[in-house]
Amino acid sequence: MLSPVHLKLELAVRGIRVDPALAAQGVLARAPNARDPHSREVEIVLPDNVVAACAMQPEVAAVTSPFALEVKNDQFWLTGAGEEAIKVSILPQPRYYGRETSLGTPMWQVGAVTGNYISIDPAATCGFAIQGVTCAFCTLKPQPAGAAQTLRPVQEVVETVRAAFDEGVAEFVYFNTGYFDAEDGGFSALRPYIEAVKNKFDTLVAVQAHPPADNQWIDRTYAAGVDALCYNVEVYDADLLAHYCKGRTDLVGRNRYFEALAYAAKIFPSGTVWSDLIVGLEPPASTTEGIDALTAAGVLPVLSLFRPLQESALGDYPALKPDEVAPIYAHLYRAVRDAKINVQWMRDLGYAVTPIEARYFAGEDAKFDVAVSSFYKSKIGSRAVRGLSKLRRRLRVKEVRESFDSSKL
Repeated sequence: MLSPVHLKLELAVRGIRVDPALAAQGVLARAPNARDPHSREVEIVLPDNVVAACAMQPEVAAVTSPFALEVKNDQFWLTGAGEEAIKVSILPQPRYYGRETSLGTPMWQVGAVTGNYISIDPAATCGFAIQGVTCAFCTLKPQPAGAAQTLRPVQEVVETVRAAFDEGVAEFVYFNTGYFDAEDGGFSALRPYIEAVKNKFDTLVAVQAHPPADNQWIDRTYAAGVDALCYNVEVYDADLLAHYCKGRTDLVGRNRYFEALAYAAKIFPSGTVWSDLIVGLEPPASTTEGIDALTAAGVLPVLSLFRPLQESALGDYPALKPDEVAPIYAHLYRAVRDAKINVQWMRDLGYAVTPIEARYFAGEDAKFDVAVSSFYKSKIGSRAVRGLSKLRRRLRVKEVRESFDSSKL
């Protein structure tokens, strides 16, 4: 029988068949949104509380997937993974998706729940699209020359976060922003949202952005209340990165991602600076080199699973084969363990395999992390993490201020 994470990988690659009557009820996934590719997926909680994002593309899954989601006696069951059906649960569409903000915007367009966090992008589009250099796997289309990068009102974000928290469908806030043509990497644009969330909610805030031109903005990002930070490398191989992600190489620079990540890893707590690598867009050996480069800098690699969307430039790209890439995940776990990077912060990501989940590929040498992870998933553990995060930030901000005072800058 497949382990939960091996099954997660298979489901990510092959997708899942869902009874049309069940899919029509609208409890599994919301209407597709170009800014949110996860809107095409249903999130299933597998044994051991492993969250798996499964593509709901009937025309694809009907041909390629042996897996089906069925309902029997008011319980969800996954079939196709062996002789016996596996009892699972689903993370249904939150009720607040049917509500609007006070300004009339559907809340699901403002913030989408994935796993245990609400993901928010305050910008209407990514700066790469405005510059005409979108990533090949992105579903956004190039924008007309001179198009503006508009931002959502802060109050809409606050209202949506409150709705998600009140409903109990999210614990943390994740700002996932595109490229900003600015020296600060978009920090000034994002700061009002961070401050509003931190002022009104007792929660952890993660930010995925693109590196600023100067490291001082990383210090300011931490001081503003950000608890975890991501600059996505995506593809380690330099030539393939330039091929798939022209904006990253031309407007930011590959080396700048690694420089900024290494600096951030010295500022933020262990395990709270991470970067995604996409498994399947480069040879496995190259992804393994990327894992080693990130862990050497104290950065936590997270392995996203490449799943081409039909409307992207890579819509016809061949899907990866789980058996061929499984060794990458074993290497991920051991590399992070040997680098002594905290693996507890990055968890419950349906779209990716985190190092704590990669233990399933590493044999029997990863049992300790299971007990530790159960603590961090508890309410007591979550409160402890938030308390330690606040204390560490106050100490760091004091240190930076004293440094500036002594240098009279």
